[in-house]
Amino acid sequence: MKPMLVLIACAILAPLALFVSMELNAIALPRIYVSKAATLPDKIRVLNRWIDRIEQSGKFNGAILIARNDTVLLERYVGSADETGRPITAETSFNLASVSKQFTAFAILLLAHEGKLSRQDVIGRYIPELERFGTLTIDHLLAHMSGLPDYARDTGLALRMDEEARVVTVPDLIAWLGENPQVPLFHPGEREQYSNTNYVLLAEIVARVSGQSFADFMQLRFFNPLGMRHTTVASRSTNLHALPDRARGFRKRFVHFGPKVEHDLSRMDGVAGDGNIYANGRDLVAWDAALRAGSLLPDDVIQQAYAPVHLDNGEPVRETVFGKVIQPGLGWNVQDFPEVTSYGHWQGFSNFYWRSIRDGTVLVVLSNSGFFLRTAMIGEKLAEAAAALEDGVELRR
Repeated sequence: MKPMLVLIACAILAPLALFVSMELNAIALPRIYVSKAATLPDKIRVLNRWIDRIEQSGKFNGAILIARNDTVLLERYVGSADETGRPITAETSFNLASVSKQFTAFAILLLAHEGKLSRQDVIGRYIPELERFGTLTIDHLLAHMSGLPDYARDTGLALRMDEEARVVTVPDLIAWLGENPQVPLFHPGEREQYSNTNYVLLAEIVARVSGQSFADFMQLRFFNPLGMRHTTVASRSTNLHALPDRARGFRKRFVHFGPKVEHDLSRMDGVAGDGNIYANGRDLVAWDAALRAGSLLPDDVIQQAYAPVHLDNGEPVRETVFGKVIQPGLGWNVQDFPEVTSYGHWQGFSNFYWRSIRDGTVLVVLSNSGFFLRTAMIGEKLAEAAAALEDGVELRR
């Protein structure tokens, strides 16, 4: 009997051990060493060699840019824009996933600055279908304190879209919220709970207040004035035709091995605001420059996005992610201010956007075939290196 138990245990543990080993190998990254004595060109060469190593080991597929004060210092395009092998170029636009939320937040701040809404307004004022949520305000949506469940994680809603062979819409989402008498899950402002639903509703408020679609508003008020020619709101129901060089998400069929298979937009991608803004790296460098220059919004309005959010009782919101304390602002993590970060993950896309407001350095890491944790780790290593490029810091990681 015992030999049989041993065989059964081995049959169970061996595949598990193999999977754990592959997972650990997938996130393992080489060290970066940047000497403070090196010149700036030498430091950039060190970073390029590091990117060569992660490219050769198959641990990165996407775009990486580092710029300082509008000057691009490093620009790399690695791998395929889709599962067919089409190469990534400087014109390739990536789905920003949750990095999109900062743009939605700034759209709300712009409308508030123009006196067209107040962050303290209840959302029922603009979306009468949701009047039953009473004291739920725009601010609660911005800060993820609404108590509304996350539609993107709802398997029932996803199954319904599959059965009906269509993509989710804002009316679907509003109806879904009304179906559950237990929603909201907690009293608005009582605590923080991340939910993509919040930013879809914010995008709908932008549309109803402006009298334009969310996509048109963002194009006319933000992207076109800044010359962001490769940036647009695009979903399975909007504007995909406007992106001639769109990166498509993909993955390995069996997680770590096998042929490349599509892992792109799903039936939950009929809405935007929480995600589904596409951009290339150079446009995100231009966006950083516009925020620093205050060319679209006054600085006091922009600073609102970097302010740590607080519960209604005044308690600051803090989260612990992989042992690191995170303090959210509006679409940004602001615990290291004047350095701010934004992460995104959806389907095959995983992104990292880091900005030093202090010295004008910006880092863009966009991937359409990456593990989110690994992309975040790549971003964090490069962000530390970017911060050390000219300030005399010696980096050993």
